Amino acid sequence: MDRRYRNCIGPEVRELRKARVLTQEQLAAKLQLAGLHSIDRVGIAKIETQIRSVFDYELAVIAQVMGVELADLIPSPERLKRDLGSLIGGKR
Repeated sequence: MDRRYRNCIGPEVRELRKARVLTQEQLAAKLQLAGLHSIDRVGIAKIETQIRSVFDYELAVIAQVMGVELADLIPSPERLKRDLGSLIGGKR
């Protein structure tokens, strides 16, 4: 079965969340307190598994809440190059 990939930041969000010892529920609560009321625990899970798109303003708030620069959420150039066709095509 083909799987649609809708973002490239999911694995980085998961890594950063785990490094900060946050559950998906805790991260969702922090994002909601920062004004992103549309992202709940399920939304975090879908972002991390790359099945939910992420708007640019959501990316900015996620970076702010996680205490990182926007660039820290973008995959390495090597990984992005490897996955770009799949991300553009929506599957890999």
